[in-house]
Amino acid sequence: MSPITKPRSRTPFPCREIRPYPARGSSMQHDEPTLYRASTVLTPGPARDTAFAVAGGRFLATGELSELRERYAQARVVDLGNGTVIPGLNDAHAHFADTVQGRTELDVSPPNAPDRDALLRAVRARAARGSGWVIAAGYDDSLTGPISRDELDATCAGSPVLIRHVSAHWAVMNTAALRALDIAEDEPDPAGGSYGRDDTGRLTGHVYERALLGRYVATAGERMRPIPAATPDVLAQAYDETLTQWNSLGITSTCDAFVGPQQLGMHTAAHQRGERRLRVGTLIAAERYHDFRALGLGTGFGDEWLRVVGVKAFVDGAVGGRTCLVSEPFCGTHDHGMEFSSPGALRDLVHTVHRDGNRLAIHANGDIAIRRLLDAYEEAQRAYPSAVRHRIEHCSIVDPEIIARIAELGVIVTPFARYANFYGSRLEQWYGRERTERMFAHRALLDAGVTVAASTDHPASPLSPFAALQSMVTRKGDDGVAVGPSQRISVAEALSVYTVGSAAATGEAHLKGRITPGHLADFVVLDRNPLDVPVDELHSLRVSRTYVGGVRVSADATVG
Repeated sequence: MSPITKPRSRTPFPCREIRPYPARGSSMQHDEPTLYRASTVLTPGPARDTAFAVAGGRFLATGELSELRERYAQARVVDLGNGTVIPGLNDAHAHFADTVQGRTELDVSPPNAPDRDALLRAVRARAARGSGWVIAAGYDDSLTGPISRDELDATCAGSPVLIRHVSAHWAVMNTAALRALDIAEDEPDPAGGSYGRDDTGRLTGHVYERALLGRYVATAGERMRPIPAATPDVLAQAYDETLTQWNSLGITSTCDAFVGPQQLGMHTAAHQRGERRLRVGTLIAAERYHDFRALGLGTGFGDEWLRVVGVKAFVDGAVGGRTCLVSEPFCGTHDHGMEFSSPGALRDLVHTVHRDGNRLAIHANGDIAIRRLLDAYEEAQRAYPSAVRHRIEHCSIVDPEIIARIAELGVIVTPFARYANFYGSRLEQWYGRERTERMFAHRALLDAGVTVAASTDHPASPLSPFAALQSMVTRKGDDGVAVGPSQRISVAEALSVYTVGSAAATGEAHLKGRITPGHLADFVVLDRNPLDVPVDELHSLRVSRTYVGGVRVSADATVG
């Protein structure tokens, strides 16, 4: 392996760190500062400050209110009462555009469809509206039970039906949906995906990995009929509602982790509408990389509200979907998961994007997948030494050798922050105790000096950052079962993962993640200090106010 060295310029769009634009009509030099006072302000270092100054969308200073009043005598003061101020929270791997689309779909997650009969009733009721396709999301077969093509046909034969698994890596369709998407009984499996078949070779209606994902983001020229999307006006309303929800949870930045033309169109339309409530980084789908590359849309393109931060690809499948590529089979099976990208295709992509000077953010869950990805990263770094820090998305099943390689290469990882409590004892059922102890290894990765960012992968798991903090700290499932307890980290470390680590994952560590002079004034007021809350109560923290660029973006809430 080669150490990270100074990059050589060889690309029309070398990796650039963000240089944010000032707010329209204002600047750091001319805006009058505003002082904010709270019970506690969590700033870098051991001191607990109680006030800070903001101007032009940036933090100017921190300290005590009396001191800041002397420095900024004409500044107005906003009293945040007894709240605790933390940096804005940053989900470094989630799917904002997919969440927007999901608001237009049928929600069949276990709270809404706790069993198969409830799910089928919900599908029947939606189909009765006569609006064409029935697309349902949030299906969890391990709780709701299995669903078949024949059951969907019996429930709703006239309308195309697609039931997407919560992992978003596979789905079940009825016959009408298969026909609408031109999936014939003798349809060959696409590279990196498959169509489920029974013993006679008949399609079961199950579509896995690329056979599904390629219908949301297709390779240019690929003949794969897309799944219908909602109309622009419906999506605009859903986008606004999604912004409100995420702000209400203290989220001020996110990285949308699989963006093709359709997803980018949603973000661009919101940007053009003047939405300034959430900073969005995008990972461009590798399937369309050459299209974006031809337009010069590389890492760093954009502004502080919407920008390209890297290129997304897949090596394997999902943890919850049980399709990740593992050296040991899933418990009680002979199944080792699915390969999304062949070693040769992976190597070619990594070399191309790395040589261009762009950041890679590649999905690898299983240990086989992670090793393959590290092989490709190491080989590319030897061939083309660069300072670009690539990412491993999820990086779920690791061991000491894998962690050592990650640390030496300087790769940033985004393990699932929420999966320990979301899946609980089911992880041991699928992976066994020893392997579960090595999953989402926040403790081991941090101890090795690896930069770790936060990820809910929402909507693959619930969005709440505070439940995610609790999951990382307690490693206790919602069912009360300990899940890899050796990987517990402190509350302070978990907050750092959700702020500083996530900022580093998009190349913005010098502008986000801390309440410190010069950083973007993105901050959140909580009802209590997370450092003082019992760890089993972290999920109950409440946001009083959310500010982005010094502007309040959350709905009214009681402060004090």
